Amino acid sequence: MIQYSKLQTSADRLDSRVIAVTGATSGVGYFIAEQLAELGAAVIVIGRSANRALAAVELLPHPHRHRVLVADLDDVDTVRSAGGRLAELDRLDGLVLNAGVVSPDRTRRSGPFGVDHTMGVNHLAHAELLRLALPALERTPAARVIHLGSFVTEKYPFDPTDWLSVRDYRPRIAYTNSKHAVQLFGFELARRLEDRGHSTRSIVVHPGAAIDALTVDRPGIHQRSALQRAAGAVLGPLFSRIVAGKQHAAQSAVLAVTAPALPSMAYIGPERREVGIPRIVPAPPISLDPELGAFIWDETERLLGRPILTARD
Repeated sequence: MIQYSKLQTSADRLDSRVIAVTGATSGVGYFIAEQLAELGAAVIVIGRSANRALAAVELLPHPHRHRVLVADLDDVDTVRSAGGRLAELDRLDGLVLNAGVVSPDRTRRSGPFGVDHTMGVNHLAHAELLRLALPALERTPAARVIHLGSFVTEKYPFDPTDWLSVRDYRPRIAYTNSKHAVQLFGFELARRLEDRGHSTRSIVVHPGAAIDALTVDRPGIHQRSALQRAAGAVLGPLFSRIVAGKQHAAQSAVLAVTAPALPSMAYIGPERREVGIPRIVPAPPISLDPELGAFIWDETERLLGRPILTARD
């Protein structure tokens, strides 16, 4: 296994802790699961395919510790089934909301909850999974919810009047809108959990920039062609300050799970934005806007048709 020494020096061990990761059968999600497993966590690998999830588990350190949970974020019924199973756990120390659409369709199509597909998968399906899993998180002292945002939110504005890309659909903007929603929702959840006295923490991260050519091979999960490996050997030294492999992009989420103490409203990403050791970095001001956070929260509950946080006794 690759050893991530710089990360592990700032991370707590996770022995006996249970962490669920969506999209853990490929890409950044797999490497999040791998690094959490290296630190001792029992990982719940959540993916669309049971076979791919089982293959991922077999590659993780101490495979006997880990479990598989099937959920397709494009299928609300499977999301609800998975959320219900998470809710039944005796403990759930972390839920990493990583999976999602990276390359939206060229034309708009309907997705989960009847909205733009990219928004439905990247934000609303995760919000529904979280809503259902919250009882297990609440039973676990100091549990953490990790939201995978993106630094593209620094580049493109957010239009709350067309956040679902109904009036003007452009693939890149639809993706950016979904990541704006993820970050706004993550910070708003942090406010509301704190206001209610919950010990569960909500932390927003972004992974930086990563490409397949610089990503280490994992049989059955990620296997570069000879051309990709050759390209990686050339691109690595030339572009090391602007792009990395997905094993490095995973580190922001891992640090958010493992750091022993994080300030309220922390935002974690690579130190040089695209690449670098993960640190607490400045969040895009729009992501911290409490009015927009409340807007996304209310709209999310409206589209889900249910409250996310129930009243406490």
